[in-house]
Amino acid sequence: MKHIITLFIGVASLFICGCHRSSETTGSAGSTPTFTLTVSEDTSFRNLPELMSFVHAVSQGKWIMFSGRTNGFHGFGVNQNFPKRLADSLIYVYDPAIQRLYTMEIPSYGGDTGNVFLCTNLASTQQGGYLYACGGYGVTNDTNVSANKTYSYFMRMQLDNAIEAVMTNNPAKFKKAINWGKSDLVRATGGELYCMPDGRFYMNLGHNFEGTYAGTNSIQRYLDTIKLFNLTVNGFNGVNSLTLLPAGIITDGLPDTTTQFHRRDLVVAPSVLADGSSIGLAIYGGVFTYTPGGIQSAGNPFSHPIYVDYSKNPSYRVDSYNQWTNIYSTAFVSMYDSSSKSMMTSLLGGIGDSQANFSAANWTKVISTNIRSFANNKDTTMLLANPDSLPGYIGAEAVFIPHPGITYYNANYKILNYAALTDGQVIGYIYGGIQSDGPSPNSASKSTHASNKVYKVVIHK
Repeated sequence: MKHIITLFIGVASLFICGCHRSSETTGSAGSTPTFTLTVSEDTSFRNLPELMSFVHAVSQGKWIMFSGRTNGFHGFGVNQNFPKRLADSLIYVYDPAIQRLYTMEIPSYGGDTGNVFLCTNLASTQQGGYLYACGGYGVTNDTNVSANKTYSYFMRMQLDNAIEAVMTNNPAKFKKAINWGKSDLVRATGGELYCMPDGRFYMNLGHNFEGTYAGTNSIQRYLDTIKLFNLTVNGFNGVNSLTLLPAGIITDGLPDTTTQFHRRDLVVAPSVLADGSSIGLAIYGGVFTYTPGGIQSAGNPFSHPIYVDYSKNPSYRVDSYNQWTNIYSTAFVSMYDSSSKSMMTSLLGGIGDSQANFSAANWTKVISTNIRSFANNKDTTMLLANPDSLPGYIGAEAVFIPHPGITYYNANYKILNYAALTDGQVIGYIYGGIQSDGPSPNSASKSTHASNKVYKVVIHK
């Protein structure tokens, strides 16, 4: 497969986003871990909003959430497709220690900047005290639904100031907590964003969608590319002071009909690499393989992971492993075991398949773990099936929030230290996302809703 990787060097002063490599090293390779996860509703979390496809971050124990949708699956009818009235119109801060929810109206912005908070499926990532978010799909006004578009804004939010602003209902302070930039590099929805240890941002796949989802005016362009860029900050918070500078692309250079990069609504997970310290990315699932005829003639999901190694200029490879379940964007847990050199990504629900040929891709209760083993100088991916299932059809477009007392192998990328976990330990929580009354997608537009429930995830070793 042809690799196209273009790098731009020395473009400007680089804003380093707090990334660094873990100092822990791997030991001799032991047996591949075997464990199970159980999930159950935790009713101690109260007063949360119903949200899916939203942006979230955690700072000093408090959660901040914005954007996304308040309904369930978008459906395929005109009245089901992303109406502005069902966009999340509030900014939330939640203090789980006292189960208190704080809300604030979206501040007034000039132009269409504020509409970013009304978008769905933004890409976002947290590094230290900052949240970075970009792109997203949404309407530009109340009257012209054909004006739906994918945005190209990029924000850098100082979390503690933003959280305090919401808690004190201070829109002016909230606006000053955000730097803004704008670039076609991040015009995407359904992709994922990471800042890697070299300081570059990776905008991973997604698509650029213009118009209404079921309309004849629709234009859809898949990125087919991972876009790398550097970020410079040219001023104080609250102003348009961010510059995004292209720093390379990763793609196979193939057309839509055959490329492995024609993906959106997927899981992109941080991954410890063979040396036990370097961090790469693992791209799992995603939709859709190419078929002619427009957006409602979609093909199959993608079943082969793409592994990205930023430290090798960067490089990627498409693995032969066949992932047949949990192929849609869903909550996931990242864990690394140094003794066996195993990187584990546990996928919690979403959309999957009861068969390996994608003949029955439905909402799923399945929990599955993709284990990437580097034992014996090899690089092998295998499935660890989970005997227990989820308590409902949950997980799609939800988030996983690690338990505040968890021990990390790499805290910057929220990769848990498997060796430090104990049997029966609560490792984190699933919040929000799409909840379906049944498995069939045919009736999903009538039987799904955005969830406000929290589910605890327990590991058994």
